[in-house]
This record gives sequence, structure tokens and C-alpha cells, in this order.
Amino acid sequence: MGVHFKTILLVCITSLGLTGCKLTDETVQQEVTETKPKPEAMAHTQSSDALPNPKPRPKTDPFYPPADVLIGWHAKACGGFNVATDNKEFVGAKDIQQFFNFSCKNNTLAPEEVLTKLLKLDQAYYWPDDIKQYWWLQKQQIKQQINAKKQQQALSDKMQETLSSLAAIEQQLLLREETKEQ
Repeated sequence: MGVHFKTILLVCITSLGLTGCKLTDETVQQEVTETKPKPEAMAHTQSSDALPNPKPRPKTDPFYPPADVLIGWHAKACGGFNVATDNKEFVGAKDIQQFFNFSCKNNTLAPEEVLTKLLKLDQAYYWPDDIKQYWWLQKQQIKQQINAKKQQQALSDKMQETLSSLAAIEQQLLLREETKEQ
């Protein structure tokens, strides 16, 4: 019983407090309107500060490039494919095309840098699912190139080690033959 009474009392006090604040606020508004300067003096400040823009900017969803356009840009950047020019403005179009130009030139030489740029581009925008899937495929392909490059380097290192061992053995054989001849 005591909890219900306290709750009811709290609601009553809160509602009275809010009403009191509202009444106090109205009396302050009346006092302020009485002390305001003449309308002629405020004409300049009201027109520039208080009036909202009559033409609000419409909210539109961002327009991302479709997958076929994205693939066309990639093919064009890597050569051998001409894309029909499109006058539409797509979100991130400039960044995508710069990435494809960089990727096609440096994919075999510096796949780590290409992967870094791709990760930055992937995080730069809220891409739709088809573009996210394309970026995922690109990441997988670049990671395979990085792994192939590492394997090639490891094989090359092992081959170099084997050649060094063979050269050392050849030197030892030549030294034995020279000592036998003497």
C-alpha cells in the first residue's frame, strides 16, 4: 500500500512541477514581448536569422553503381574492354575507378598494397550487397595472389639454398681432385 501511495504522490508532484514550469515560462514570454524593440529595428535580423530556407533539400537514397557497371569499370581499367559512357553520378565512382586503375597496374607487383586499398574502399561506404560480394571476391583473389607470391618466394629461396649447397659440393670435389693429382 505504501508503494502505491508514493508512486501516486510522485506523479502528482511531477505533473504539478511541469505545469508550474510551463506557467512560469509563459509569464517570462509575456515579459520578454513587452521589452522587445520595435519591429522596424528587428526587420533585418529576423529575415536573415529566423526564417528557414523555403526550399528544403529533398532526402534521396544514395545511388550506388550496379554490379554490371562496376565490373565494366574493372574491365576497362585493366584494358581490353570499352564501357558505354553513363552520365549518372554514382556514390564512390571516383574512388572505385581510382582503385581499379591502381589494382590493375600493381596487382602482381604489390598485392599487399592493393589489398590495403581495397580494405579502405570497402570500409569507406555502405555498399549494397552485390558490391560487397564483388569486393569479397576481389579480396579472395588478392589473398590467393599474396599466398602464391609467398610460396614462389619460399620455393625460390629453397632453390637458391640448393644451388648454394651444390656449388659448395662442387668446390669440395674440385679440391679433392686437385689433392689427388698432387
